Amino acid sequence: MASTVTPEQVSVGVLVTAVPRDALSAAAVACGVVDRRAGGKLPVHVTAYLTMAMCLFPDDDYTEVATKVTGSLDRFGCWDAAWSPPTAGGITQARKRLGRRVLAEVFEGVAQPVAAAGSRGSWLRGRRLLAIDGFDVDLPDTPENATEFGYAGSKDTRSAFPKARVVTLSECGTHAFLAAEVAPWNTAEKTLANRLYQRLCPDELLTADRLFYSFTVAVQLG
Repeated sequence: MASTVTPEQVSVGVLVTAVPRDALSAAAVACGVVDRRAGGKLPVHVTAYLTMAMCLFPDDDYTEVATKVTGSLDRFGCWDAAWSPPTAGGITQARKRLGRRVLAEVFEGVAQPVAAAGSRGSWLRGRRLLAIDGFDVDLPDTPENATEFGYAGSKDTRSAFPKARVVTLSECGTHAFLAAEVAPWNTAEKTLANRLYQRLCPDELLTADRLFYSFTVAVQLG
C-alpha cells in the first residue's frame, strides 16, 4: 500500500531541500553557536528548522509545530526518532541559544538566483531581471521587539504589534529573494535600498517604482 504524504511533510521537505543541514551547520560555526551538549534533542540544526517552520505554520503553537516538524525531519535524517518532541519551554530556551545571527547567516548562504535560461519573465536581452520592494512585518509584541523595532503610527493609531521594515532584491518571474535588509519600522525604505544597490551584479537589470528611482541612485549605480 502506498504511503500517505501529509502537507506538513511536503512543506518541511521543501524547507530541508532549500536549506540543507550543511548550510545550517556552516552558519552556526560562522556565528560561534554550538550545541549545548552532545546528544541533546534540540541541536542547532533542529532549532533552526523549528524556527523557520513557525513561519510555515503561524497559527500553531510551539508544541504543535514541533510535532509536525520533528516527525518530518526524521524522514530526512535530521531527527532521532528515539527523541520525544521538545516542550514549548525547551524550544524557547533553544531559540535564545540560537540567537538572531544564525538564520541571517543561513539566508545569506542560500539566497541565490533560481531562474533557468528559459524561465519566463526572468530575463531581458540576456540580463537577469530583478525587482526591489519594501514591506512591513508584524513581530511578537514583546518589550524587546518594541524597543528595537517600534510601532507604526502613534497614540490612538498605533499598530497592535511592533513592526520591522524589510526591503528586498527579488528575481522577477520566480520571486526568489536574493538579498534583504531588515531594520526598525521608522527606517526609510530608501535607506535600506541604498544598502542593497551595492550588491547588484553587472549582468542584472533592476526594475523599481518611482519611490526608489532618482538621479542620485542613477549616479550611485554608475
